[in-house]
Amino acid sequence: DIERAKLVVLAGSNAAWCHPVLYQRLVQARQDHPELRVVLIDPRRTASADLADLHLAIAPGTDAVLFNGLLVYLAEHDETHPLFVNGHTEGLDAALAAARASSPDVAGVAAQCGLGVPQVTQFFELFARTERVVTLFSQGVNQSSSGTDKVNSIIKCHLLTGRLGRPGMGPF
Repeated sequence: DIERAKLVVLAGSNAAWCHPVLYQRLVQARQDHPELRVVLIDPRRTASADLADLHLAIAPGTDAVLFNGLLVYLAEHDETHPLFVNGHTEGLDAALAAARASSPDVAGVAAQCGLGVPQVTQFFELFARTERVVTLFSQGVNQSSSGTDKVNSIIKCHLLTGRLGRPGMGPF
């Protein structure tokens, strides 16, 4: 899927050091497909940032805030896949209400994450306008005390847009 994606989001992962085989695949995919965009979401500037078009150095622990904000943004900008949502998910209204409670708008997300509004907007627009998105997450996300919430927030963005189960897209 990495080689077929148009956007790869690395969340909480310094793949360059911790997942070198995966990172080399991403480097090669970027060389083979210069249009591929990479976003790194990590409080630290690591070696993986060298490959990123956008590095979101979020405040530690705010991954779910960022992805809940993305979910709200996608819904409010009609960047959804209604057929997929209706046929394969349930609880959309509750998920959106919970996301809005923590992340009601871009400015609120930016403030909580310690980012600028332009950075958050750029990420949200890039995700919204790119069909083939792969989100790769690792220990920085899933091994935190709120790892389940963080992973769920990522998965919900892919479910809302129907971006999984097809080549070049999905949360991993």
